[in-house]
Amino acid sequence: ELWHEPDTPGRQQAYSQAELLVGPSLRGRPLEVAPPIEQIASLLDMRIISPSKRSLLQMGFPIYSLTTHLTTLLSKGWTVIVIDELDTGKSGPKQRAVSQVYSPCCNLEDCSELPYVLSIYFTQDYLLGITLFSAMNGHSIMFPVSWADRDRVGRLLISYCIREIVIWVDSGVGPEILTNKIYSLLIGWNLFPSEPNAKVEVMG
Repeated sequence: ELWHEPDTPGRQQAYSQAELLVGPSLRGRPLEVAPPIEQIASLLDMRIISPSKRSLLQMGFPIYSLTTHLTTLLSKGWTVIVIDELDTGKSGPKQRAVSQVYSPCCNLEDCSELPYVLSIYFTQDYLLGITLFSAMNGHSIMFPVSWADRDRVGRLLISYCIREIVIWVDSGVGPEILTNKIYSLLIGWNLFPSEPNAKVEVMG
């Protein structure tokens, strides 16, 4: 179930692959990012409603339909959190708790491959901290690498099924580093989404 309050300021930015391949002087403003509720409604071909004439928007599906939509959501990079209502036997407000979490790199329903999370830490002195981690079996690899040796890492990553990427940037690194270096890195490592209309969204 998703809820959204229209006209709420967001802190997301999106860039297309074509924009990131050109130089900063030719790059336009970041693309507008549709609210998650609109993206998922479009992905699952569902309708958004506004219950009780309130400004909040709502959409969702019953829990028994989760298996129908789970693969679609995970393939597009969404994380699904299942929250169950607890039977406490007491009156008053209902209590709820997280019972399951599905993400592109952690889906126990599909063990056909071993997915990994790639974490990249970018410092001011052009040193990269690389971590590969699999939530499925706990296997992890951590190592530093200089910007000049980044191509060697790309050859290593070919052996791993990377489903999620987390990027950390040192607080002293300017915003241009994020778009000029990090995204160039993802494209060079063939980790940027291959779909023509794919976007990378930035929260900050």
